Amino acid sequence: MKTRCGIVILLVALTALVFASLPAAAPAGVSLNSYEKQLLKCINHERTSRHLAKVRVNAMLVDSARSHSADMGEKQYFDHDSLSGETWSRRIVRHGYTREGYRTWKAGENIAWGAGLYSSPVAVVDEWMGSSMHRAVLLTRDFRDVGVGAVSCEGYGCVDGMVWFFTLDLGRRVK
Repeated sequence: MKTRCGIVILLVALTALVFASLPAAAPAGVSLNSYEKQLLKCINHERTSRHLAKVRVNAMLVDSARSHSADMGEKQYFDHDSLSGETWSRRIVRHGYTREGYRTWKAGENIAWGAGLYSSPVAVVDEWMGSSMHRAVLLTRDFRDVGVGAVSCEGYGCVDGMVWFFTLDLGRRVK
C-alpha cells in the first residue's frame, strides 16, 4: 500500500513539474497568431532569464494591442497614441483593463514595425532589448499580464510589400 501511495505522489509531482515548465498559453477564448505566439515566447524568455515572472496572456490587453497594431497599419502611422488623440493608456482601459476595483494599476506599452528580416518577432524583441526605455518596460518586475498584437499590412511609408506592426501591452492590477 505504501508503494502505491508513493507512486501516486511521484506521478502527481511529475505532472505538476511538466505543467509548470510549459510556456504561458493564451486563456480559453484567446487565439494568438504565430507571430504573437513567438513574441510571447521571446518576451517570457527575456524575463525568465533574468529571474522575473513570466507574463500571462490577458484577453483585454490582447484586444487593445491587436486593435492598435491594426489601426497603425490601416491608417499608416506609427505612434502610441491613435490619430484621434486617444492615449495608449486610455485605449487599454477602453478595452476593459480598468483601474476600478484595484488598489494598484500599472501598465506599459512597446510598439514596433518591420519589413523583411526586421519583421520577425525575434528581431523586434532584440530591438526592444537594445533600447533602454523599451527594455525597461519589457523587464518591469511588477508586470504579470500581457497582450500582444502582430498585424500585417501591405506597405508602409516608402516600404513596398508586407509590413508587420507590433504592439505589446503589459500590466498588473492588484485588488
